[in-house]
Amino acid sequence: MRTEFSNSTRCQNIKTLKTEPLDVLVIGGGIVGAGLIRDMALNGDIKVGLIEQGDFACGTSGASSQLIHGGFRYIAKRDIALVKQSRKERETLTHIAPNLVKPIPLAILRYKGDPYPLAGIRLAAQYYNHLSKSDASEKAKLHIDTDKIQSKVGPISTDGLKGCVVLWDSIVDDARLTLATIKDAHLHGGVIANYVAFVEYVSIPNPPETMYRVLAKDCITDECFEICARKIVSTTGPWTDMLWQKDPSYNGKLRLEKKNAKGIHLLLPRCTKVDRTDNYGIVALTQYEKQQNAKQRAIFVLPADDNTSIVGTTETTPEGDPKDVRPSADEVAYLLAEAKRLFPSMSLDQNSIIGTYAGIRPLIANNQTKLIGDSKNFVSREHLITESPSGILYVYGGKLTTHRLIAEETVDYIADFLSVPRTCKTAHCPLPSANSDVIVPDESNQTDNGHGQSIAVDRERLIQRYGYIGYLSIQELVNRDASLAERMTDAHPFLKAEILYAFTGEMAITLDDVLWRRTRIGWTQGQGLDSAEQIVDFISKNNNWNDTRKLEEIERYKQHIEWLNQHL
Repeated sequence: MRTEFSNSTRCQNIKTLKTEPLDVLVIGGGIVGAGLIRDMALNGDIKVGLIEQGDFACGTSGASSQLIHGGFRYIAKRDIALVKQSRKERETLTHIAPNLVKPIPLAILRYKGDPYPLAGIRLAAQYYNHLSKSDASEKAKLHIDTDKIQSKVGPISTDGLKGCVVLWDSIVDDARLTLATIKDAHLHGGVIANYVAFVEYVSIPNPPETMYRVLAKDCITDECFEICARKIVSTTGPWTDMLWQKDPSYNGKLRLEKKNAKGIHLLLPRCTKVDRTDNYGIVALTQYEKQQNAKQRAIFVLPADDNTSIVGTTETTPEGDPKDVRPSADEVAYLLAEAKRLFPSMSLDQNSIIGTYAGIRPLIANNQTKLIGDSKNFVSREHLITESPSGILYVYGGKLTTHRLIAEETVDYIADFLSVPRTCKTAHCPLPSANSDVIVPDESNQTDNGHGQSIAVDRERLIQRYGYIGYLSIQELVNRDASLAERMTDAHPFLKAEILYAFTGEMAITLDDVLWRRTRIGWTQGQGLDSAEQIVDFISKNNNWNDTRKLEEIERYKQHIEWLNQHL
């Protein structure tokens, strides 16, 4: 099994992309692109490659609210088909990635003056449960005793609190789910490289030609090269219109909507109660809109870890390139004010904010675009799969929850185009990097370095984060070098072996890749700035980084954090 997934893998894959024609090239390494290449790799009979201009999940797919959900709010809009579809996908992801996709109880709070009565919300929540095969423990419940609510969710304001309805969705580290999906595609033969940017379409097939040629750029070496493929698929999220504008058949009509597309999140000290059995999230309606006599919005307060909460999100209009998206001062103040209202005893202020992040939702514009396999002009609320007159496929919209289904629909069409047998396996095959066999015989919680010395490792935590296969790879590193069982820093649980594994088994290239996406140290108090030098010193010994590279990596990461937090 090809468990190595390193910079060496990346370099070899770039050589393959240069020299060997593909059946399909996927452009974009977010969750939809990851799902697409995994589906084709598991299907077989399709030689498929993927390029990503930055790191995997460095855009919207690493900046979501971290929820796998059924879209409870769409029940009020009577879009039952959409809710049922999303609930089914949530079940599927829980099945194939149980160590990453975790059920979470969400307490929907209602205060005096909020719309929708608790009784109605309860009925809707019970119907929500009915739409899927939820476990008996996930039944919706109504609570009106404010002391009991506080005992479950934490120190929320009880002033005007009428009660809450608890329903269940799931929480996930979106970047790790994307990475696990990408890694599975690699294990099944996908040719994958991050930090390779699409530049332009070079040629479009025209008989007797059968291949598309695109120009790509290795962002590490600045080398440009061509990739040949029988089919091109863009899964670039908020960047998709940029590729569409370079399409020879571009008709001047953009397909993405910018209004309400930007969402930001705050990272705060843990607000909700830390409970080893049920870590609650909170859904509450905003008061700012209420004071402005406008329609109230729902915001989430979700556990990131035992010490951190995520508060989000907003719906504003982004400006400029999607890579430049970050929270504004007004957006930060807006969410902070709502958090302060919900948790008055915590004395939250600007100095309480650990960090911020932002993303752009790839919302579909309200124009009429023909869908694959549909004789009518129709635009899906959630996603759009369309083929340009040049024959290039563009996947618009979608979300974390339904990425697997979007990939299945797209590959159905691609397999037919390529005239290859089609069997979708993604709903049943567990992710090897998020293996379903997360409970393994616990003969020992230790490894042996081969010299009779036992080395303690947190086996359960490693399996939960990396899957059983990832855990075995980390254990092998520790077996070779006992020092790798040491914690990287006193402030975080990560072993030195995990930092090394980010490079050898998860294709990390930069310090930012490790701190912001592989470990999420960047989402914790201090955001890794206090330990960056120590971590880079360790990385440099294993990756041959010279002093110049070390300083550049630290400075680049520091600038990223300062840029995101400019308005704090």
